[in-house]
This record gives sequence, structure tokens and C-alpha cells, in this order.
Amino acid sequence: MVKKTYSIQQVSDITNLSKQLIRKWEDRYQIIQPERLDNGYRVYSEDEVQTLMLLKNHINNGMTIKQAVDHYLKYKDAPEVNPITFFHKALIKAGTEGDEHEILHLLEQAHHKFGVEKLIHEIVVPFLHEIGQLWCENAWGEYQEAISSQTVRDFLSHIRRHFYVPEDAPLVLGSCLPGERHEIPMQILLIQCMLRGYRTLMLGPSPAPTAIQSTIALKKPTIVLLTGSTEIAFTEFAQSITTLEKLAQAHQDISFYIGGAGAEIHYSEFELNALKLSRTIDDIIPAKKT
Repeated sequence: MVKKTYSIQQVSDITNLSKQLIRKWEDRYQIIQPERLDNGYRVYSEDEVQTLMLLKNHINNGMTIKQAVDHYLKYKDAPEVNPITFFHKALIKAGTEGDEHEILHLLEQAHHKFGVEKLIHEIVVPFLHEIGQLWCENAWGEYQEAISSQTVRDFLSHIRRHFYVPEDAPLVLGSCLPGERHEIPMQILLIQCMLRGYRTLMLGPSPAPTAIQSTIALKKPTIVLLTGSTEIAFTEFAQSITTLEKLAQAHQDISFYIGGAGAEIHYSEFELNALKLSRTIDDIIPAKKT
């Protein structure tokens, strides 16, 4: 198996360290020793990229570069920290400090290291659960919760915008229910749809039923996904559920699904047939057997 290597520009993009600083650390401390191509260009291994990221993390935690290098050399033969654990702890630390840029950079690093699917299941979803737990326990204030959630939302939106799916792929329309403003579950669900070969389109939070109806008429999706995670969509906007059920009945050629924590609790309270309850992506688009 051919090991993946990186140019110094790629390493700079991944670690957010300048090329000049990478070369300086290499020459002064010799902690990384990239191979040289025949043309003299450096090529870095995955281990060397991770070493640079570790040094940067030590410096962000208050060490000098000399202390970070000494610390690395002292413990480099110790059992490795699970990378999932590293990202979990680092994200909570950045969220506690309200450091939007560090949260974003950690998510970008994890995306590069694990790929989209593992990033979603093992980094993003656990981080969101931890955000909610810290908020409920009053361990985090409003700013910490808001900046962490908003950064995750923006990052997921960025992934969706840059994820390639063929233009002729079937379309999934995603929308929060009227009254629902918590859009991250829909962002995650649509990324999962894209991983299974579908194009996606998402309406903004808390759209009117007429906005959903007009978008369906214009874009003609194959699947319509609706999510409601909070109580408000099923209490103050209960009439909208009935309206959307009628809309689904009028479009027998489109599969309509409703999901989210609120939907699982309140689904049985409504007489819904065309709006099918979904709990996971497999209820909507079954995974292909390999």
C-alpha cells in the first residue's frame, strides 16, 4: 500500500502553520525529516503532519516551541492518544474558551483526517451532544453554546456546498418544520443523503408551508425531508403539520418523511399517512449492500 504524502503547501493548509515556520522548525529542531524529491521539493508523511499538529496544540496550550519539542521527545514512545479522544477534548476546550476559529480549525483537521462520514458520526454528533449536556448543566453560558453550535452549523453548510454530486442525481429537499429553528439535524441528514448519491437543497429555518410548497413545484424533488427537534413545531405550529400532510397527499410521486426528536414524540398525535416517520437515514435511503 502506497503511503500518502503531502507537499509543504498542503501541510501548511492542514496545520495552519506558515511554510516558513515549518521549514524553521524542521531545520532548528530536526523533529521532522521530510524526504526530498529529485527536484529538491519536500514531501511529508502523515506522521510528520500529525507531529506538527501536536506541536501546534502544545503551543496553543501555553508552551514555547522548545518546551513543545522537549515534551514531544519525552513522550513520543508512550502509548498514542486516541485521535477521536484528542478531537473531543480539544473541541470542548475551544468551546469553553469561546474560540470560534479554533473550533473551525479542529473540524477542518478532523475532516481531513477521517473523511466526511466518520467526521459526522464520531466527531460532530458527539460534540453536539456534549454541547447540549454542558448547556443543560449550566456549565456553559449562552455565548459558549451559541458560538459552538453556530460554528458547527456553518461548517456543515460549507461541506454541503462543496460536496460533489452529479447534476443529474435525484434531488432531496430538506426543511425544518414551521416554527423549528434548530437546523443542524437537517444539515447532517442532507450530508448523509449526499454520501448516498443524492443532490440536496435546504430551505432556511422555520419556513412557511407555502415556501415548502412553492419549492416543491419549482425544483420537483424525489424526496422531501422535514425535521422538528423542539416542542414548538408541534405545539404552536401544529396546524402546519396537517397542512404538510395534505401537501404530501397531493404529491404521491414524492416520498415525504418527517423526523427529529420532536417528531418521534408527537408523531402518533397526528393522523399522518403520507408523511412517514423517519428515525435514521436508512429509513429514507437504505444503504446499498456490498
